[in-house]
Amino acid sequence: MLHIRPGEDILPKLKEAGLPGEFIRWADPLCQGPTPAGLPQEEWRTLRARFAAENGYLPFDKALPFLAEQDQNLERFREHDRVLLWFEHDLFCQINLIYLLDWFSRQKLGKTKLFLICIGKHLGHLSGEELTRLFGTEHEVTAAELDLARRAWSAFCSPDPTGIERLLRDGTAPLPFLHDALLRHLQEFPSRKNGLNLTEQWALEVIASGENRPDRIFREVNRREKVFWMTDLIFYTALKRLTVGPSPLLTTERMFEITGSGRAVLAGDADSIGLNGIDRRLGGVHLHGSESAWRWNQDDQRLVVLS
Repeated sequence: MLHIRPGEDILPKLKEAGLPGEFIRWADPLCQGPTPAGLPQEEWRTLRARFAAENGYLPFDKALPFLAEQDQNLERFREHDRVLLWFEHDLFCQINLIYLLDWFSRQKLGKTKLFLICIGKHLGHLSGEELTRLFGTEHEVTAAELDLARRAWSAFCSPDPTGIERLLRDGTAPLPFLHDALLRHLQEFPSRKNGLNLTEQWALEVIASGENRPDRIFREVNRREKVFWMTDLIFYTALKRLTVGPSPLLTTERMFEITGSGRAVLAGDADSIGLNGIDRRLGGVHLHGSESAWRWNQDDQRLVVLS
């Protein structure tokens, strides 16, 4: 049996519990950065390694072999009669899940059967005993789950994000946590109101209220999330984006402090992208320049195109 987890958090507990099989992690944070469709695997890994290096996750010369090793480990599924995916309900996990289900749907599985545990709790918060009780509750991945994952991954990697909206309208019942995860992804697009995405909006609100320590800002923003999904590195990268540009929204002269421009953006009197531009990739979409083609309308819960 091959156990796959998007991270290493529960793998030691599973081993200590005596569960049979081999344990590997597949932990590229695909909910962040570029995931354009159609790239050969070597180019894909180079792109993802460059993103990791540019955002302080790993140096390029460590990120590239890290990603290559993950892919090599994944290929070992052929040595096992069962593959068990251990996942949960948050954005990070769900995007990695649709990637892996899409990947497996394109392989000749032969004698190998694919199974899934996916629950509405963070597995990393469970004890070894609780995780052991989950073992045996897995179900064999269905054709409907694979089909939805293929369509969802294609929509996520498209340069036109409205495919995600169509998918949500059509329904995502085979993967019950995917709807909220993809909706949260769309909320990472710049707001029509002021150019901030939801993470940036909450971060500025917390800092404007007087909190200036990064760890406390991180905790407070996570309290506002319906489902916690960010690592601290993902969050601190978001904060750093707000400290640069012609009119930074944050300053780090001491701890984090909001600037006059930041307060104007929070009040809706200025637009973050109008002030500082944008250069960010979300899945298959590249947001760049002094305006963003795609904006999120929170009131209507939909993307709009600014003319």
